[in-house]
Amino acid sequence: MDLVAIAAEPTGEHRMATIYRVTAVRHLGEDEDRGLLHPSATAADRAGRALAGRLSVPFHFASPDTPDDQATHWRAWPMK
Repeated sequence: MDLVAIAAEPTGEHRMATIYRVTAVRHLGEDEDRGLLHPSATAADRAGRALAGRLSVPFHFASPDTPDDQATHWRAWPMK
């Protein structure tokens, strides 16, 4: 699962990280309550929200239930 930032400057998409299942499970722990989310989705959600909070930018998870690299990307501002 890729964690992607969509930036106004420089314009475009920037891959911040690739989160693999085995790494996510190791980071979260086997007993972590993730609900129904895939471990990679849980780790990506937490990392994305933490980074967005740190940078004071919006965060949107296009496909938290099913990993989908082709999901429509969301922009908080109009592109020129």
